[in-house]
Amino acid sequence: MQADVNAIPESIEALTHRIFTTGRITRADENLLLRATRSATTLNHEEYNLVRQMQVRLQMGLLKVVD
Repeated sequence: MQADVNAIPESIEALTHRIFTTGRITRADENLLLRATRSATTLNHEEYNLVRQMQVRLQMGLLKVVD
């Protein structure tokens, strides 16, 4: 049985919570968010707001981008 390589292992809520808690976002996190936002399912209002908050925090320099 082969794993679905397009599966999103973490919910957007869990992912953003982890990023907000640590103050860091990795390239892997970024890729997961891009896949989640571009997936067949649409974001609900809460998920959209979390992604938007993350964009704002990145622009303000409140999150550190790490590899």
